[in-house]
Amino acid sequence: MNGWLENRIKAQKFVYFGKKVGLPLGYDFDIYLYGPYSSKLADDYYHISDEEWNSGTLDIPEDIKQTLSSLKRMDALYMEVAATFDSLKSANSGVSDNVLIDAVSTLKHNRLTEKGKDKAYIQKVVKELSKLKLS
Repeated sequence: MNGWLENRIKAQKFVYFGKKVGLPLGYDFDIYLYGPYSSKLADDYYHISDEEWNSGTLDIPEDIKQTLSSLKRMDALYMEVAATFDSLKSANSGVSDNVLIDAVSTLKHNRLTEKGKDKAYIQKVVKELSKLKLS
């Protein structure tokens, strides 16, 4: 997978989690091939000028900055798995994490396999999401 696609996946998931922690980002997400996806966000990052990008600011509370900083260090597959799990969990309240992990494992089987990962990787991601208070 090329770096441009990896960066777009990370950007989509980063904004997804930013919205989840309460930042006023104004994007709606639907489940898509690589997890939650906002077509409006994609449109925005394809059409933003360098001037707009450089002048953009957002006041982010310190506790949220720490969470987002942790997520920023993660790779695209991690972000994709994390956001897919969270999206499924949000849409299926009361369903156990184990059932949701199985669902993510099924949905992401090909992506996980191509990256040499398995269900244990998803379990690790879910555990880390819990530590970050995102799950």
